[in-house]
Amino acid sequence: MDRYLMQNLQLNEEVLLEPRLHWSIYLDKYFDMAILFAVFCYFMNGLAEETSFFQRFFWQSEAFIGGIILIRIVYVWCKNRSVEMAVTNYRVIYKIGFLNIRTEELEIRRIEAVEVRQSFVGRLLNYGNINFSGTGTSKVTFYRVFAPWRVKELIEEILRYNS
Repeated sequence: MDRYLMQNLQLNEEVLLEPRLHWSIYLDKYFDMAILFAVFCYFMNGLAEETSFFQRFFWQSEAFIGGIILIRIVYVWCKNRSVEMAVTNYRVIYKIGFLNIRTEELEIRRIEAVEVRQSFVGRLLNYGNINFSGTGTSKVTFYRVFAPWRVKELIEEILRYNS
């Protein structure tokens, strides 16, 4: 459990569930395109003559794309280390950010529905978003949760127990 949750628990509040992020958070279409371009450059570099302009171009492209990939991995790792999701006996909490912190909270007794949204790829890789809707317009969403259907079952069990 991270600092935000520990510092902001209410009196007699217990963390009952902390969903995990799925490893696919490190992938997106731009990241995939960069990797594919780096692989393309690697193979084209092997086909080019030793001192040709193309070999220098592909070698420099590999180094540049490799640097971008490394920066992207560090950025996404830091961003995802700042995500905290929890279900307590009083509320649902979603927090993201180190310096600029954004939180979404919803009291357990105000939750009206728990919904899982999964894409085709999400079904294949077993991840999805869990949406909590409450009375009025309040909503909380847990993004890219590992095993969302199992998490939903646990949350509904917690809701039944606390109602």
